[in-house]
Amino acid sequence: MKRILFVALFLIPSLFANAQIFEGLVKDAKTNLPLPYVNVGIIGKSVGTVTDSAGRYKLNLANHDTDSLKLSMIGYKALTYQVANFLKNANTHKTLLLQPAVTQLKEVKVNNHKWKEVILGNTTQSKSSNAGFRDNRLGYEIGSIIKIKKSPIYIKQFNTAIASEITDSVKLRLNFYSVKDGMPDQLLQNQNIFVTVKKGQQNLNVNLEPYNIYVDDKFFVSLEWIQNAKGHGVMFSANLSLFGGGSIISRDTSQDKWEKVSIAGIGFNVLAEY
Repeated sequence: MKRILFVALFLIPSLFANAQIFEGLVKDAKTNLPLPYVNVGIIGKSVGTVTDSAGRYKLNLANHDTDSLKLSMIGYKALTYQVANFLKNANTHKTLLLQPAVTQLKEVKVNNHKWKEVILGNTTQSKSSNAGFRDNRLGYEIGSIIKIKKSPIYIKQFNTAIASEITDSVKLRLNFYSVKDGMPDQLLQNQNIFVTVKKGQQNLNVNLEPYNIYVDDKFFVSLEWIQNAKGHGVMFSANLSLFGGGSIISRDTSQDKWEKVSIAGIGFNVLAEY
């Protein structure tokens, strides 16, 4: 009898933890269509994910009752909940609706002068030093700060060299942020920029002209892992900071805090006009 009681007591916490693996769906409030690649996570913690192509997600919310859960995506108003209240009303939160946000483009004053092209950032092509994604962790984001000398800067193209063998196509999201206190702050673009790295690809070059991204100060550029793939990870060229590479900044998953993770610099650069 004691053994049976012990087993029963052992199973109760386990079942309780499993019950807090929340499965949900995110939709557009206006169209009622599923929203893919929405960031879902505990604010400031390495607990998060990204909705799949059908707007679905799974997240373990155990032991986070006093924390806040946030859902966010470019072009939509973010939703934030205290986890305890969210789970208390779990049935009503199975499907969440994100309201489209009206985004106002930043006004840029451009003088009548001939624009000049410049490459900004880390242009390394090294395959011996690399940094990037080592697994399929949804929401993992990695990048670096790029400094400018004149403003405003119009960003025309993003470039990086791939330093690993790609075994399957990988879908990523390219993000640009303002910088505050040496860390990424606010998103600069008002549209999602999705990119696909294909098997055998050696370089990633993304045309940014359709997105009208202007910056007037240093900025942070990153790639975010947003979709599971058959292969595992993709690595990009990198070099040491003492060669002008800067520092790598990343966060483990959606809504996590940013951290400087290496004295190496990842080979992210942009073609810009000033």
